[in-house]
Amino acid sequence: MTIRLRNCSLVLMTIFCVGCSASEPAPTNRITQADLAIRAAVDAKAADLAPVELQSARDKLAQARKMMAAEKYTEARRLAASAQVDAELAEAKAETTVMRRAADQILRGAYKPPTEAERESRKPLTSEPAAKDRATQ
Repeated sequence: MTIRLRNCSLVLMTIFCVGCSASEPAPTNRITQADLAIRAAVDAKAADLAPVELQSARDKLAQARKMMAAEKYTEARRLAASAQVDAELAEAKAETTVMRRAADQILRGAYKPPTEAERESRKPLTSEPAAKDRATQ
């Protein structure tokens, strides 16, 4: 009976150890999402308008890929998530800058003094041509 108990204990311990050592799946989806977020930031001109945040996202994504290759999936997942957040921040900053510049341009255009041609075109018409037209009728 003790042999059976010991064998059963060994089997249970083996099953438990195998279950604990089963690694989590590779974070390929998270890395893909971070990569897409970086591409979206680049499309939003973040390389020019938010270069620090974009570079941070790229660095973290590169580190995440290294961790994934080393099968350190928890660290890879964390770095990929952080890279995605940095990329989204870079995209938001770039889009905000573009919108702010557009608004500034509109405002500058709205308060620009009129040109000489615009001032002349706004003058009321004189009644002389109208009076001549009535006389001929």
